[in-house]
Amino acid sequence: MAEKDQQVYPMPQAKHDEEAAMEQSKELRRKKRMKCLAYVVAFAIFQTGIILLFALTVMKIRTPKFRVRSATFETFDVVTTPTSFNIKMNAELGVKNTNFGHYKFDNSTITFFYKGTPVGTTVVSKARARARSTKKFNIVVDLISTNLPNTSDLGNDINSGFLPLSSESTLRGKVELFKVYPMPQANGPTKHDEEAATVQSEELRRKKRMKYLAYGIAFVVFQTGIILIFALTVMKIKTPKFRIRSATFENFDVVAASPSFNIRMNAEVGVKNTNFGHYKFDNSTITFFYKGTPVGSAIVPNARARARSTKKFNIVVDLISTSLPSTSELGNDISSGVLLLSSQSTLRGKVELFKVMKKKKSTQMDCSMTINLGDRTIQDLKCK
Repeated sequence: MAEKDQQVYPMPQAKHDEEAAMEQSKELRRKKRMKCLAYVVAFAIFQTGIILLFALTVMKIRTPKFRVRSATFETFDVVTTPTSFNIKMNAELGVKNTNFGHYKFDNSTITFFYKGTPVGTTVVSKARARARSTKKFNIVVDLISTNLPNTSDLGNDINSGFLPLSSESTLRGKVELFKVYPMPQANGPTKHDEEAATVQSEELRRKKRMKYLAYGIAFVVFQTGIILIFALTVMKIKTPKFRIRSATFENFDVVAASPSFNIRMNAEVGVKNTNFGHYKFDNSTITFFYKGTPVGSAIVPNARARARSTKKFNIVVDLISTSLPSTSELGNDISSGVLLLSSQSTLRGKVELFKVMKKKKSTQMDCSMTINLGDRTIQDLKCK
């Protein structure tokens, strides 16, 4: 009985493992939901920005500019006694349309004034200025002083050699953002005015629906283009570049008699990140070689290269020739005054976009350099 009372019953381990797995699965699902929610929020913010951009650029109607651009003269008859002028002027006009749709304008008249008195007019024919362009055309106007009430001011201006003129005109038209072709009108006579009004009202509603449809299609096309640009620029993950940028030396001990070297080098290393998100990388090691044999190594600490920037840092490495299997080639290089080195490393990390999207990216360092033993400088530093 005592043995039976002291019997120990083991805990159901399988049940505990199952509960732990369920908890872990719930946590993973929660993280996945949070990640999806973050994607939705980011996309909604992006969409809102695109809609605002669309409304403030494409959909914003601006007033076209109507200007006299330049002028030349065919006839130029200016008389001081009696004071008068009769000038035929060729002027180039411009209608600058900065909208994303055509600007169609009607016939108009330009009047030229001399100190408030009309001295000439000309007609501007109706035309169309294309989207985001300037419509240029020429006019010919006869400027005649016969209507001037007083010629005393004119005589003074002619004697001074300058004739001040001004021009005024009003151009009326419509900016057409998205061209909508109306549906063909119904043929056949109507019996009553009420029926005619109904047909006209239906036609107007049809045109309005077509207009809204054109707006919707244009907006979808615009959105698609923006999303493609966004996907091919911001969302495209590029491999960062890992390079040695420059180097200087603290200790420089090179012996030619028994060929050897013992050099302490300070190197500036750069991680160039061209992505629109941070690049976080882990610890790594840079190894320096002399003709394939390692002669030194240095640790690269983990860090972060900011979006579209270069992370720069310094490393110190001792380059020692004790591990070289043969020193004959080293002796020749020392005698020639140059020392050929190379460096290799692999940097592993993750590019993080919007603190949500992460993608692993590794970058390789493969650099070659020449140490000038006479000047104690780095030359021909090249990285692939």
